[in-house]
Amino acid sequence: MADNCILVIRKILGPYTGKYDLPGGRLEKMESLEEGIIREFREETGYNVRKLKHSGVCDFSVMWTLQDHTIENLHHIAILYEVDVDSEELSTAIESFEGQDSKNVIWLALDQVASSNSSPLVLQAIEWMRTGTFPVASSSFDYRI
Repeated sequence: MADNCILVIRKILGPYTGKYDLPGGRLEKMESLEEGIIREFREETGYNVRKLKHSGVCDFSVMWTLQDHTIENLHHIAILYEVDVDSEELSTAIESFEGQDSKNVIWLALDQVASSNSSPLVLQAIEWMRTGTFPVASSSFDYRI
């Protein structure tokens, strides 16, 4: 967070298409959690991570409609970290690659975050930023069309 803003990406694929989301993704073979966070953050935002601080874990399920009109129910378990970056210094340009599910990076003002424009992860991060806690109960979100 910098100047009451959160660094988010815009999703172009998946259940959060068109919404803001947190940088992240899957670990590569033999990659540690911290290495994966640093890599994904750099790939999706262009920023280098200076410091990581574990914030907590949350889980939620998401129902959404696939392109073939079938319904998929995903269960997400998110391990969230507070990340320090130098907001004045981009390490690299964001590269395009096959299967990329995000486009654009933005420092979004906290008062502009809403359930209509943000993924559950962004909403969870904002809740943690405001209260210092994550909900104990699992949440559900429905993005079916």
